Amino acid sequence: MGWGVKSDSRSRSLESNAKPEPWMEMRTAEQNDLLQPACRDLARELTWKGYKLGQDEWRWLICAAVLGQKIVPGLTGGIVALGGSSRQLKKQQATDAITMAFEIGDQPWTYDPSLTKQVEWCAVIQAARGLS
Repeated sequence: MGWGVKSDSRSRSLESNAKPEPWMEMRTAEQNDLLQPACRDLARELTWKGYKLGQDEWRWLICAAVLGQKIVPGLTGGIVALGGSSRQLKKQQATDAITMAFEIGDQPWTYDPSLTKQVEWCAVIQAARGLS
């Protein structure tokens, strides 16, 4: 494909965005370093369906959605997500997970109408998103 030819869906989706956020071009190691503080900020400020989740639990919840994991009853109660971990995320999946974390924090009321306040992101997240 030559320069200026935009025939794939990725090119079309990039055209619709005014300006991609700086973190979207990071390598996987940098994405891992960004997902953790995003989940920490979510844990600090939000509940999920009435449950106060920790940083790791937010990461598991988001990664389960991105990886399409199965949710099954646990052996001794509760539920368990089967089928992967955040270490298995490919670059695009990590981007999807980080995007999901940001969407939850930026507009939590779309996931839980009782939540009315945006997450106040830490300095790491603000810098990565070009907000500071």
